[in-house]
Amino acid sequence: MKLRSLLAVIGLVAAGLVAISPAQAAQTKHLKFTLTVTSTNTTLHTMPGDVTYGWNRLVGKTTWGKRAARVEFLGQVSYVDGSGPFGGFVTITRAGGTSIGFMVTGLAMSPPTAGTDQTRFRGTIEVLGGTGGYEGATGIGIMTGYRKAALGSPVTLTFDLDVRP
Repeated sequence: MKLRSLLAVIGLVAAGLVAISPAQAAQTKHLKFTLTVTSTNTTLHTMPGDVTYGWNRLVGKTTWGKRAARVEFLGQVSYVDGSGPFGGFVTITRAGGTSIGFMVTGLAMSPPTAGTDQTRFRGTIEVLGGTGGYEGATGIGIMTGYRKAALGSPVTLTFDLDVRP
């Protein structure tokens, strides 16, 4: 039941990406970041029944326009057999100091025979704000990604969002 509810929310947010007025569209900036993040700090607990929960700090680099940018993802997970809900907060800081922050809520899905290997991620993004030209920003988007190895290994992500500065 939780999975259906989460997928319904993801669908509603995705539908909201195309349901904006022409005036809103003129003010909206489309941002897309693709990157690989690596775990720098992790606290995970494993319980009987292949239940894993905890938090992870992931960092990486990307580009924002033509400038380099740093990414920090403070995430939390609650998995059974390598699948389940995750969430967290992402800050992308462009060279020069402009930043944007957003919250991600999603679902990780791992093939039953792979454990946490080959996990796929999909989630919704809610922009929380930013600095510089993004102060007071709002917006929504979709996050997708994958991890080819065990929990805690590098994760490749794409953040695709529409932001109203």
